[in-house]
Amino acid sequence: MDNKKITIVIAIYNIEKKLDTCIKSIVTQSYRNLEIILIDDGSTDKCSDICEKWRGRDNRVKVVHKQNAGLGNARNTGIENATGEYIWFVDGDDYIEANAVERLYASLEKEKPDIVIFGFKTIDQNGKVISEIIPNTGRMSYEGEAVQRELLPDLISPNLDTGYATDLHMSAWASVYSTKLIRETSWKFVSEREFIAEDVYSLLELYQYVNKVVILKEGLYCYCFNENSITHTFRPDRYNKILQFYQACLRLWKKNNYIVKVKDNLSYPYMSFTIAAMEQIVASEMSLFGRYKEIKEIILEPTLQETAKTLKDSKVSIQWRVLCRLIVKKRILLCFALLRYKSRLKK
Repeated sequence: MDNKKITIVIAIYNIEKKLDTCIKSIVTQSYRNLEIILIDDGSTDKCSDICEKWRGRDNRVKVVHKQNAGLGNARNTGIENATGEYIWFVDGDDYIEANAVERLYASLEKEKPDIVIFGFKTIDQNGKVISEIIPNTGRMSYEGEAVQRELLPDLISPNLDTGYATDLHMSAWASVYSTKLIRETSWKFVSEREFIAEDVYSLLELYQYVNKVVILKEGLYCYCFNENSITHTFRPDRYNKILQFYQACLRLWKKNNYIVKVKDNLSYPYMSFTIAAMEQIVASEMSLFGRYKEIKEIILEPTLQETAKTLKDSKVSIQWRVLCRLIVKKRILLCFALLRYKSRLKK
């Protein structure tokens, strides 16, 4: 084993209470040949001081202080500064399992893939593991045409015909990437200020260049659930952003000449994000009439109508199918009631 350098890029913004846990989980890894790049994205709390403290403690730590420009831009800054052969993007309010890099490196050295995909654990605010999601693919690696024809559709969504889910996850932190691949393709992340679910869009762009992917069936990343994050917070313009994201993904599908199944499966994250947005609306503090009006406008929107027609007979969950059928029939009150019920179940 020739002990190649691996770069870990940590995007940081106003997470002073969690940052030490994240960095400590990385500097204490058994695999030592690491380049640890801390991207302080214009933090206004004590994150900048914490970054400098760690730079003083460990000569593998590099720090970049920059004006706030968002997560995607912070990751791109990490790419620009990376010198390792592989890059792992870690969010500063999460952390990684002990010996995670060592377990990853064994696959990287043996298989020499463009990407390694692995599982993750969801951690609640008390540090308790809520769930562990482990990839459940029939294959341990995908190469050549199989990457786009077999892996990519499964990465985007469960199988809409059978309901089978491979439990792959299209988040940047759920994979490690070849730096050579990124450099040769000039690939970068789009900004979350441009597209909601910027990871999905960015990876959809990257996979046109990917030739080999290895699946590691271990939960190496610890995602710390935050109910106050942008994803879980009501925003009045959220559906419009979801629609823009979906339309952009369809344009990317066409440009990259992906198979039809990729297009079909993109309807799943679009519907998933839309349902979550509607649940946030019905649970919001708007007036009852205001919530009803918002839900009605979304349900009558032509793209959602078309997508609901496609998904109402798929093998997604029974609640989804019921909701899709109500959407197609434009039963606004029943949709509202079902969404309110689903929202209350999550509390």
